[in-house]
Amino acid sequence: MPKRLLEALVRFRRTPNPYGTLLFRNLPIDSVLPVTPMDGKFSAAKDSYYSEYRLLLFMLFFGEPISYEDEKEGLLIQNICPVKGHETRRENTSSNLLNFHTENGFHPYPPDYLTLTGLRPDHEKAAKTLTTSIRIALRYLPSTCLTLLRQPLYRLRPSSSFNIQKEGDYSVQMPVLSGNLLEPDMCVHFVSMEAETPDARWALDSLKEALLKNVVAFNILPGDMLIVDNRMAAHARAPFKPRFDGTDRWLQRMFTITDFRRSSFSRGHSRHVCSPLSVEYIKNR
Repeated sequence: MPKRLLEALVRFRRTPNPYGTLLFRNLPIDSVLPVTPMDGKFSAAKDSYYSEYRLLLFMLFFGEPISYEDEKEGLLIQNICPVKGHETRRENTSSNLLNFHTENGFHPYPPDYLTLTGLRPDHEKAAKTLTTSIRIALRYLPSTCLTLLRQPLYRLRPSSSFNIQKEGDYSVQMPVLSGNLLEPDMCVHFVSMEAETPDARWALDSLKEALLKNVVAFNILPGDMLIVDNRMAAHARAPFKPRFDGTDRWLQRMFTITDFRRSSFSRGHSRHVCSPLSVEYIKNR
């Protein structure tokens, strides 16, 4: 890896920029791609692995890979593609507007970083990935709002992308902001998070308004890699129109976590996949 790329990765890990994102362009890509997976699952037809090794090479600077048995069959490197019949779902297999969220904040072991790498764009290049950061939004928020956002007054439901086998309430009550007062961590979801009180709702609405003032849009093209600090930046996706003809949008995604040992109870020895959420529910409740 060229020295300038190494330096950029280390710098972003130690002192992230205010946007919480890092974009690389024109990276090596697979010379031939099969059809875009119609079910959004593993592509057995993909017989070269430039994109997969590139993801591992870059993301191991940000901790250990982690995934979840309930989501994408526990794959560490996941295909993000439109799936016919899922167009209006609120998850990565849809093609409608995917609202701002931090990834898997309801889980006991959410990822610290995520990356999206481009294999194939949508036909009209309309499916822009959008990001926004709490570090910039802070300047627009009064102290009263920040105080409320730091209290466990918000309930977050699991994403519909999690295939939870057992019925039950797997929502968690939590604060939106935590950690350093000047450089806080954020967990937010514009759709699946609800405030418990009217004051908490006002604070959450104020945060949403502030976050929407500093949105950055990325068109992830083949050879592009977008790295997002999931602790400080939320991301979304603009709507697009898939054709389901085998040449639709195709990204790959990967998560990493900095404190890998903390999740060892869920993963088991030498594994990177967390147990089903129903099991985590029993352990943590």
